[in-house]
Amino acid sequence: MPMPKIPLMDYIGRPLLTCLFLALLWLQWRFPLRRQHFRVLHRLIRNFVLSIPGFAVVRFAMLPIPIAIAMWTESRHIGLLNWLGVTGWIAVIATFLLMDYAYWWWHWANHMIPLFWRFHNVHHTDLDLDVSTAAR
Repeated sequence: MPMPKIPLMDYIGRPLLTCLFLALLWLQWRFPLRRQHFRVLHRLIRNFVLSIPGFAVVRFAMLPIPIAIAMWTESRHIGLLNWLGVTGWIAVIATFLLMDYAYWWWHWANHMIPLFWRFHNVHHTDLDLDVSTAAR
């Protein structure tokens, strides 16, 4: 099965997230809360190198798989939202909340399952927490 196109993420989400990242980066540079251990450029390079595998997993697995499942369930008129008959903005909000709740459980599992923690731990070991830490 070919990878589904994700126009919302590819053409709107990515530029929007880039602008948000740059705005937050500027704010933390302009109004630092504490002295940093490492220079900004060093931190950014390190955090982005550490984030490359995570970005690849998200782009090639964690985005296409739920989208493919959603398309499959919608074409067969199955699934919770179809069963409840939820449509429009209520469906969008319900989907966002359910996906966020599922992500919370995934994050909890990353802390509780030793194998997952080995990969997730890099996110918690940054000496200089900043906007780029979230990507590691």
